[in-house]
Amino acid sequence: MKESKTDVLIIGAGVGGLCAAAKLITKGIKVIVAESLPYVGGRFSSRDCNGFQVTTGAIMVPYGETSIFNESFDDVGVKMRVREAKGGFQYKLQKGTYTVPDKGGLFGMINFALEDEEKAKEIANLFKHAMTWMMPSDAISFKEWLMQYTDNQDLHDLFQGYIGAFIGVNAYECPTAELFRFLRDGMTRFKFGVSIHGNADLMDSLAEGVTNKGVRLSTETYCKKIIVENYRAIGAIIEKNGVEETVYADHIISNVGPNMTVELSGEEHFERSYMTLLKERQSVTPVIHLAICAREPLHDFPGIICTGGTRRLVFMESPTMTCPELAPEGWHLSNTFSVPANTTGPLRLEETIEFVKQDILDFFPKFKEAEVLLQATHHREWPAMRRWPGFPMPTKTPVENLYNVGDGCMPRGFVGIEAAAMSSKDVVEDILIRG
Repeated sequence: MKESKTDVLIIGAGVGGLCAAAKLITKGIKVIVAESLPYVGGRFSSRDCNGFQVTTGAIMVPYGETSIFNESFDDVGVKMRVREAKGGFQYKLQKGTYTVPDKGGLFGMINFALEDEEKAKEIANLFKHAMTWMMPSDAISFKEWLMQYTDNQDLHDLFQGYIGAFIGVNAYECPTAELFRFLRDGMTRFKFGVSIHGNADLMDSLAEGVTNKGVRLSTETYCKKIIVENYRAIGAIIEKNGVEETVYADHIISNVGPNMTVELSGEEHFERSYMTLLKERQSVTPVIHLAICAREPLHDFPGIICTGGTRRLVFMESPTMTCPELAPEGWHLSNTFSVPANTTGPLRLEETIEFVKQDILDFFPKFKEAEVLLQATHHREWPAMRRWPGFPMPTKTPVENLYNVGDGCMPRGFVGIEAAAMSSKDVVEDILIRG
């Protein structure tokens, strides 16, 4: 069997894996990345579908001086081909539409739903108290927390759409503190943009940046086993084109999710408290994605739209209003995301997709003149997120020198791409300290 040696072996070339590679290689650390898919990026990539660049999962691209994801591109001298998303945020209820201003958005949202300024001030002050004095615990759901102060259906519907769109579960499932952490930290850290030529172009450029710096990156390369001796990771067996290779490494970073990391390493190497934490709230968060093409935009708002009071629909955005390059000339692309009634299942996919289509028609009547380009369900091994909001796994594992990165161990209050990038920075800093 072929053998090799490296400082760090990274299993998986998703956002967490590639961001870790970018940060390590610029510190002079030898890195090998093994990716089982024929492309990099994982759920943050895109595929050409009849000339449309359709996402494999994630949509909003974090960027700007405070974004760790953006920082990873800077690390290897690669420009992010991203255009700032136009329009900001808009909220739709059956009774009307609210477009968020530059300032005072939270109060405005609440007042829009309640149509009672004094009551809106009271609720907004409760939000402020939660974020600046004492945050509620995760012992109850956000829906239960809000119900203490109002049963106004429009306000509950508005936050159902907001939580579904940004956190990926229903309001009755979202731990209370996780929403407040997200409002305080996750929505204020960076700007959002759209990848001009599709997410695959963005991740391909990051992969090119790391390989140009010296990273050995190989796709269609499968990790068959992480080698553990005396509770310490010493390497892994990988395979490409039927040829196995043992890669010995000082550190191993897994970007395939905490559950798969345990499976590859052997559960017997992980102590009981870690395994208990892993199995607690281990449900992934599923979403239903519809990509829609049309000659005319389904709406006239170029930003992100959250819908409330629907059967299932929570999110609509039309990236071609910012980046027309994502569709053939004269066409428009829209993406919708929806959460099932119960995100722990059963999903009832056919019923859910039919409800979604009815919701789209209710809010965006031009849908009847459009075509569904793609229907995708992100769940099981290809989820919206690998861990339940508010219950991430730590980046370190009980196996010495073995780490996880990605949305299975994202910092509380953060989601998606930026959270995965943040997990990689945390791991790299620990590796640099340990030497």
